Amino acid sequence: MKRIVLFAEGEGEQAALPKLVKRILTEQGVWERRDILLDESPFHVGHVGNIVKDDCSKWRRWLAASAKRRDLGGVLLVLDGDAKSIHGKAFCAASVAARLADEAKAAGAGSTFSVAVVFARQEYESWLIPAVVALAGSRLSDGRRIWPGAELPAENLEEMRDAKGWIKKVLEGGYRPTRDQAALTELADLQAIRNRNLRSFRRLEAALAELVSAIRQGVHVATPIRQR
Repeated sequence: MKRIVLFAEGEGEQAALPKLVKRILTEQGVWERRDILLDESPFHVGHVGNIVKDDCSKWRRWLAASAKRRDLGGVLLVLDGDAKSIHGKAFCAASVAARLADEAKAAGAGSTFSVAVVFARQEYESWLIPAVVALAGSRLSDGRRIWPGAELPAENLEEMRDAKGWIKKVLEGGYRPTRDQAALTELADLQAIRNRNLRSFRRLEAALAELVSAIRQGVHVATPIRQR
């Protein structure tokens, strides 16, 4: 069995991302062949600015560390795409994702294992908003309620800032990523998210399918590809 290792931005994502990825892979029918293993202990890597500084040296070190996990087949890095700038330069999720994929090659990506980089737009919680609306009136396992009147924001979710703040307003007792992100991910109706046609969520699902295909074919990738 080949292992997929996850890299998550924050502690909330560290708990939530394995649950989301596992659910997507389950829907994609990945487990039927019993040749893929999801490593449910993600690396905690912090904000994108922390990863790209010093010419991505930390990123390469983390990848080298992930390669020490048994039977590594692929790495998925998921970050929030809400940065306005990085080290004085305007932030572009597509170009930074491609740069990180390219830099990963120095650690063996594309040759001995695969790497996919995905940015949530603007935040991981942006993906959760449609699911929270679909759950309006329901309760979390700890009894707290999602307010029945919760409605989708008028603006484009992938352009909307502070998705965390929006969830905080509609969840009884407020929202804390370390407490609530994984719980909401477990309850989320993935089809409700897909119905919003969020480009970044489509990218996440496509990236996972690409990683699985590369692992099974033994032709490793580092994606997205950097435009020269």
